[in-house]
Amino acid sequence: MSTYESDPAGLGTGKRYGKLNVGGVAGTYRGEGSQREIVFEFAAGEMVNGAPFTVPLPANYLVEALYLEVEEAFAATSGANFSIDGGDPLTTELPLATAIALTSVALTGLTKLSGVAAGNIVLTADAASIASTTGKARLVIQYKSV
Repeated sequence: MSTYESDPAGLGTGKRYGKLNVGGVAGTYRGEGSQREIVFEFAAGEMVNGAPFTVPLPANYLVEALYLEVEEAFAATSGANFSIDGGDPLTTELPLATAIALTSVALTGLTKLSGVAAGNIVLTADAASIASTTGKARLVIQYKSV
């Protein structure tokens, strides 16, 4: 509990001394089953041939959903492959040539959706999207620890 003095300097204002209790503190504990997200945001001019985007996944992960939003379309026929820890990529690459609102992407054909050891998420752009002068997109990966 703090101590309050009303007008110690004669200026018409009060002053507190000591510890002040401000209430509880909120936060999260990332334990088993907690939902997490990884977000890739990429734009034309950021992607380089032979340099995929890579983000690590912690051990004991389970990828549950993918969401893609293309805010500004890339060049016609642009796409990107998505894979986890060197496994097979999505059967159909992510379409970047058409602007779409945030929408779910089927996980069909994607391997290594779960793993005991830590892994990597890898997003590799194709030549058309690398060469594109326009384009902006976001990929959201939802996963949890198991």
